[in-house]
Amino acid sequence: MYEFTQKAGVVVAVDGSAEAAAAVRWAAHEAALRRDHLTIVSVVSRDYLYIRDPATQDRVYRWQRHHCEEVLRRAQTIAEDAVGAALPEIRTDLIFGKPVPAIADISKDSRVLVVGRRGLGTFDRLMAGSVSSGLARYAHCPVAVVQEEPDRNQDGPVIVGIDGSPISESAIALAFDEASHRGVPLVAMHAWVDVLDTAPEFDWRLEREQANELLGERLAGWQERYPDVKVIRKLVKAHPGRWLIEHSRNAQLVVVGSHGRGGFAGMLLGSVSRNVLHASHAPVIVTRGH
Repeated sequence: MYEFTQKAGVVVAVDGSAEAAAAVRWAAHEAALRRDHLTIVSVVSRDYLYIRDPATQDRVYRWQRHHCEEVLRRAQTIAEDAVGAALPEIRTDLIFGKPVPAIADISKDSRVLVVGRRGLGTFDRLMAGSVSSGLARYAHCPVAVVQEEPDRNQDGPVIVGIDGSPISESAIALAFDEASHRGVPLVAMHAWVDVLDTAPEFDWRLEREQANELLGERLAGWQERYPDVKVIRKLVKAHPGRWLIEHSRNAQLVVVGSHGRGGFAGMLLGSVSRNVLHASHAPVIVTRGH
């Protein structure tokens, strides 16, 4: 089976927002599913250093630390209420620094890092949160992004987007692993046309045949490793992001690579992944290459 780094188990970052609470519940269920421990972290940031007065700086720091400690206590209660004794262990930890690099550093030893889609900041509420999207770019492990009230389709499938890139191979691996642990089918989608809808009409049969071959090749080895997973192939003539968002309504999880054929490794979150993160109706896991 595919091996994922797991020294720190399932890690969830919290800030006191409603979506962070949803992330804690999702992370607790994920850890319980795998009989893994759960680590809950909150970041004490030094972003207030623009305050010149040392005494005021100290008061702000002490207030922020107290706030984060309270956030951790509430998050632990949420996790315990969600899964009870099913978790082997729940750990809490304060970390210090700028949120994205501080949390990304912990992800080096994590099976999966879980965050809410948007945090408490005003900017975060305008778009896929700056912290969640930043971690999807820079974390060292898969990143699960959870919205405030994810549809609980417990019998719904896992959906994975496949484009033939090396990054999508890691998405396939994780998607099979998740589907196997959850005991649900895996929907493997490949969009065989992702060019402009206004492209001139011509015979697409050869393109479709090649796309079908690619999908079969990408799935073959994994189906042998996970014979318990029922695979539903979807070869679609559609924009991949729109298709994944629409079909996420009936899924319990969507898995995508951090960037695809047009991405810049280590620099950007691909347009498909970014759009799915922003609008998916189900939790999304973004993977990186190994």
